[in-house]
Amino acid sequence: MTYRPLFHLTAPTGRLNDPNGVTLLGDQLHVFYQHDPAYGIGPKRTGWGHAVTSLSTGGGACSDAWRHLPDALYPDAPYDKNGVYSGGSVTLPDGSIQLFYTGNLKVDGLRHATQNRVFVTDLSAPTGGSFRRDPSNPLIDAPAPGFTNHFRDPQIIQLADGRYRMALGAQSTDGHGHIVIYYSRDLATWDYAGPLVFEGLSPRLAESYMWECPNLIRLRDSADGQWYDLAVFCPQFEGSDECVWVLGTLEGLTFNVIRNAAPVDHGHQFYAPQLIELSDGTALMLGWMGLPGKDDASTFEAEGWLHCLTVPRRVTLRAGALYQEFLTSAPLTSSHPAVTWDPATRTVTVNDGHAPRSAHLPDGIDPDLRILADSCALEVIAGGGLVAFSSMLY
Repeated sequence: MTYRPLFHLTAPTGRLNDPNGVTLLGDQLHVFYQHDPAYGIGPKRTGWGHAVTSLSTGGGACSDAWRHLPDALYPDAPYDKNGVYSGGSVTLPDGSIQLFYTGNLKVDGLRHATQNRVFVTDLSAPTGGSFRRDPSNPLIDAPAPGFTNHFRDPQIIQLADGRYRMALGAQSTDGHGHIVIYYSRDLATWDYAGPLVFEGLSPRLAESYMWECPNLIRLRDSADGQWYDLAVFCPQFEGSDECVWVLGTLEGLTFNVIRNAAPVDHGHQFYAPQLIELSDGTALMLGWMGLPGKDDASTFEAEGWLHCLTVPRRVTLRAGALYQEFLTSAPLTSSHPAVTWDPATRTVTVNDGHAPRSAHLPDGIDPDLRILADSCALEVIAGGGLVAFSSMLY
């Protein structure tokens, strides 16, 4: 028996974490990811792994068809020698691609975070293209005033007025999580705008000490035809790490909350998702089936690899609620010993043998269980996509 799944992206060896720079070129889905190939055998050297698959077969992605390409980025520049950390991808109107990432440098034990750019050539080449760091790096050479060096994970979106917006996960000097915004006309020079102000946000989130991996995108609600802003981010608390979505309208730096801080995924291992907007008002999402600092999986000692990504999911908005569906050609089932439906309490539960995780479905919603059991990786979608679970079972 092998732990390695067929339909979920795993690193050939070493430790995988956050998906990075997700790029859709025609029907080819390029996914970069945090990769430490020397994990467990040498000093940490996190860079970006790279793999590609196709979304052409019935709109699905089948990860037994993931093609691994050479790692794209290594921590070998003066400003990132302690880690090429997470970031995003931008596809320009001329079809060229640029990557942005956080460089991590430690001097005398102190972290120094910078934001950097990479020019990509021939991404569709059989060898995965070439990657050249901008000679002007770092483009942002320090945190904004009032923030610590926990200042990372750039996500770039082009706005309707032609400007580019960078969203960064951040920690203020008084120890609270934020999303910080920069703007640029040319992707080279970035002007600091300030932190987002969430009007009506759950007060509990103010207790978190860091917000990681922000996504700010727009979705079209299929019920009323209107466009809304979606914020997805990972608030960190002492002893726990979460991933939430917030729906609202963004006006400048003010995010007016309509739907408050709900979990993106109710499972045991889900973190740091990356979402990209699609032209039809939906989004494509992949998440990390792992958690920060929790590397006790059985897969490393047995097979030399650690963690995986979810299969790609389509994210849609309907009547103010977020729905997810698998984009995969993997066989699905409606039953699994670890998954139960209780009609009396209207709860779906996934049990990993240690700590069950449950989610409630509203009255009148069919449980409609869709279960992807792929060796040690288990993903569940229920209620027509209203709730999702990602769990690793060993």
